[in-house]
Amino acid sequence: MHISIVYILVFISSYLFGSIPFSWIVTKLKTGEDLREIGSGNVGGRNVYRATKSTPWAIFAGFLDVSRSLTAMAVPYILTWKYYFSNTELISPWFNDTLACFALALTGIGAILGHNWPLYLFSHGGKGITVVIASMAFANPILLGFWILLWPIIITIVGYSSITYIVVTFLVGVIALFLPSVMLMGYAQCNLGLAVLLFGITIIMLSRQGDNFRKIKSGEAKKMNIIKVFRGKSKLSDEALK
Repeated sequence: MHISIVYILVFISSYLFGSIPFSWIVTKLKTGEDLREIGSGNVGGRNVYRATKSTPWAIFAGFLDVSRSLTAMAVPYILTWKYYFSNTELISPWFNDTLACFALALTGIGAILGHNWPLYLFSHGGKGITVVIASMAFANPILLGFWILLWPIIITIVGYSSITYIVVTFLVGVIALFLPSVMLMGYAQCNLGLAVLLFGITIIMLSRQGDNFRKIKSGEAKKMNIIKVFRGKSKLSDEALK
């Protein structure tokens, strides 16, 4: 099978599985309402909280979304790695690793496109945060550690969560370019492939932020104050909804 066909199959399968709108399903089962008609209209964990007024239900929906995105990446990639890249010599082992890593990037891009524009709802979905977490958890958990360390620093400086997610994901993509080989996973040995994955996700996330940028420009958007949370003067759930 030609590698272009493999890439197409990987992308389509990741998109279709990534399109399963668990946040929408959870809200529908809990309240009977359409999540797209509530709050921000986004099909994501934060809006589930707005719809259900329940932290456990929002966490449950977020967990399902992350698990779905992780599966949307892992299953197509592992099958491709096992039955194609491990058994097909494409010029050299290094070349195989590089092409395999680009297949990994395609699974993440497919998963976030499915999350943001789910086929089954014929509409826009979430903003892609759960896919960011899932992509790093699968591709390289060390990168997820960097993301978690950078997030409170950038949110303290920037204040707006929508910008913070994009900036942190981009910065972790830069870190991925320089990650030493000893820190790479055996199934993802190409720094450039990891960076393409995160840069691609960053661009897609950026394309969904038009409304947030408009609110920031007009002064409607409120800044998160993470310092207040650490001092116990504000709840994280209240700050996260800003």
